Amino acid sequence: MTTSTLQHPRLLELIPLARRFASFFVGSLAGLVVDLGGFAVLVMIGVQPGVSNLCSSFASISIVYLLVTRFTFGVGARPATYVAFVAWYSTSVVVYSGVIVLLVAETGLPAIACKLMTVPVSFAANYTFSRVLFRKLR
Repeated sequence: MTTSTLQHPRLLELIPLARRFASFFVGSLAGLVVDLGGFAVLVMIGVQPGVSNLCSSFASISIVYLLVTRFTFGVGARPATYVAFVAWYSTSVVVYSGVIVLLVAETGLPAIACKLMTVPVSFAANYTFSRVLFRKLR
């Protein structure tokens, strides 16, 4: 690409979007670490796996919310957006769990492979939802 191509107004508009997307990815990754780490610790100390998953998932969703509201979308945390965010993510978890079950049953692939297939789609859906939710606040 030439310098003039890099300075094209349409390309320059993509820079903030790319930064937001990268920031959202980092926030989501932090949530994943909290989710997996919290789940492992809770199970290790004897908490039932289902309860452990609920606790670690809720903690993860909360961490992601706090990170993306501030660092990705530059808005403050608010009770109404928190409730909407938790409702969306909870629904997303249920929907993609069903998709994973269906993929395993239909393809015979290992569950982890099916889960990994859903990650890009769920990530894009979660980013789009968050962008719409927080756009009104900026």
